[in-house]
Amino acid sequence: MDLAVLGIGGSLFGCVLIALFGAPVAGAWPFILASSAIHLVYWMALTKGYAAGDMSHVYTIARGIAPALVTLGAVLFAAEVPGWGQGLGIAAISLGVMLVGVNRHAPLPATGWALLTGTAIAGYSLVDAMGVRVNADVFSYKGWGAVFTFLPISLFVIARRGPASFAAAAAGRWRQGMLAGAVSSAGFMLVLWAQMRAPIGPITALRETSVLFGAALAALLLKEKVTMRRWAGALVVCAGAMLIGFSR
Repeated sequence: MDLAVLGIGGSLFGCVLIALFGAPVAGAWPFILASSAIHLVYWMALTKGYAAGDMSHVYTIARGIAPALVTLGAVLFAAEVPGWGQGLGIAAISLGVMLVGVNRHAPLPATGWALLTGTAIAGYSLVDAMGVRVNADVFSYKGWGAVFTFLPISLFVIARRGPASFAAAAAGRWRQGMLAGAVSSAGFMLVLWAQMRAPIGPITALRETSVLFGAALAALLLKEKVTMRRWAGALVVCAGAMLIGFSR
């Protein structure tokens, strides 16, 4: 239900961009549609993972494997080979992310869903980075991308639960959910804007420093324990981000 409300917020954000910036070029549509399909796998795997295990474990595994997979994809499909400094930075962020949240005692299904989530993140990150470059405009690309990404999820939930049941269950949570959807779309739009101007792999790795905020929120709001290992992982992530930022 929460994801469906979030989807409405993301879709409305996309509609605003469509009204302001119009349609993407014809060559961008295959990328938008492919990204939408991969996002459906992502949302399904993410929600299943959160249901099976701790947020900090699932979120960090998903975010930890994504940079390495995206970097490999960028080498294969975009001919972008990172320098040694950036390569070390990407590896450090992946390692640090794992240290922050991986729990060896976590249920196996949670880890499996997290791995699928990370693979989906890598897939849509690479597809969207290539698509926005074809379109050469992040706003029209993200506008339609947001609608095709979020609206199917919301419509599916509403159809499954019924409009009345959905409205009753979502009552009191509209504002937070719709704001989260808009912020989610705006945040990924910034990533795409950066990937139009810089290599895909390092930008994706820098994006995954968000796991530090995720771990902090898990500790503060969900009362999950922050160990010394997680603090060490945070320092490794920061070191990796600095390597990427200062390497050529």
